[in-house]
Order: sequence, then C-alpha cells, then structure tokens
Amino acid sequence: MSAVTSEMFTRLPSSRSREIYFEWPDCLVFSEQRELLALTNTIIERETTIGFAEPIPKSEGMQMMRELSDALVAGKKRLMLVRDKGTEAIVGQLILTPSHLPNCRHVAEISRVFVHPRVRAPQIITQGMREVLRECKRVGIDVLTLDVRADTRIHRLWESLGFETIGRYPDYARVNGQSFSGCYLYQRVEVMCEKLRVEPIV
Repeated sequence: MSAVTSEMFTRLPSSRSREIYFEWPDCLVFSEQRELLALTNTIIERETTIGFAEPIPKSEGMQMMRELSDALVAGKKRLMLVRDKGTEAIVGQLILTPSHLPNCRHVAEISRVFVHPRVRAPQIITQGMREVLRECKRVGIDVLTLDVRADTRIHRLWESLGFETIGRYPDYARVNGQSFSGCYLYQRVEVMCEKLRVEPIV
C-alpha cells in the first residue's frame, strides 16, 4: 500500500461514527487507479475470496486498473466506489457488468466487491446494496447475478441481502492446494428493492 493511502486509512474513524458516500465514476484517474490497487491488495492480504491468492504486483495491477477505467469509459462496466467523507479515501468498491448480449441487457453481474476491514459495518453493506439497486433501476437492469465460494461468510451475506443460490459446482476455486466449491446466485432487482425498502425513483 502506498504511504498516502496508509495515512488515509490510519485516520479513518471507528465504524460507529463512519460517514461514507457512494459514487459511480465514468473513468479512473491515475491517482484513483493507484489507490484502488492498494485497497485491493490490502483485502487480498487478509482473505482469498475475491479471486487472488496473493497481492497483485504493481505493473500487473496498474494494467488491470487501466483496463477497468477503459471499460468504464466504453460503458462496458459500472463501478461503485465507497468513499470516507472525512478523508475522501476509497474504502470499498463493487463492479457491475451488464450483459453485452442484445437479448440479455436487462441482466448484470456483480463482481469484485469489498470494503476495507476498518470500515466494515452491517449498515454500510445495506446502504451499498441499496445504492446498487437504485443504479440498476436508473440504467434499466432488472436481474442481478453473481458467483461466490460456497458456504462462506460472504455467501451467507449475499443470501441475507435477498439473493437466492440457484446452482452449486465443485472445484470453483483452488487456494494453497485445496479445492473449494462455488455457487451461482440470482435475484430480481424489484424483489431486492422490496426486501431492502428501496424507494421508487421518481
């Protein structure tokens, strides 16, 4: 993690007094790419459930961030950033990828979701999901899908937010020589809006 980002995180208040906000950038400037890579590697150092066994080398990671920014510019992906109001630090993210198929553009996949350990709190997760649902309604996405390692805390969290597990398969992920099963999850945006009490867009 860069020194600047480390300083931002050490100044973050406790989760009880956390004030955050969400944004959907159309691109990522260089400093945001660097900060987001640092946050990603911070998460990877603590858990392996986002698809990486070890921190991403700088050159590879910055290339990945440039590709993400290019996808935002092209409208191929949507990125929700979670920012701390006090420091403006990026403390979380979620990627929303609408299907490119003409008959399936009402469907989008959720991926690479994480929040910095210092700011995790149940209300932040719920707030973030409500923000995603509002964005889905704004851009015409009616169905959300995702895949996740089976029987993990993250799997249970997605189910608690309203997702249904619709399939399970073996050998989804391999970490340190061990194989883990995975699950596909699905839910309609309207169903989740009702569950999480998201107000209609007027």
